[in-house]
Amino acid sequence: MTAAEHTPEQTTDPFADQAWRAAIEHAAGCPACRTPSAECETGERLLRAYEAATRQARSAEAM
Repeated sequence: MTAAEHTPEQTTDPFADQAWRAAIEHAAGCPACRTPSAECETGERLLRAYEAATRQARSAEAM
């Protein structure tokens, strides 16, 4: 995961913001996340959590 590949979506949801921050903080200190084509299970899990929180925030805003 690199910053060029993923950027935070504009949401007003604090859970999405926290999930993004957790993913970025992990990636900043993880050699596997910073290595192109390397895989990091934790980084991928954190990114999926952020994506889910963002989708949930968007669906709540649409209501």
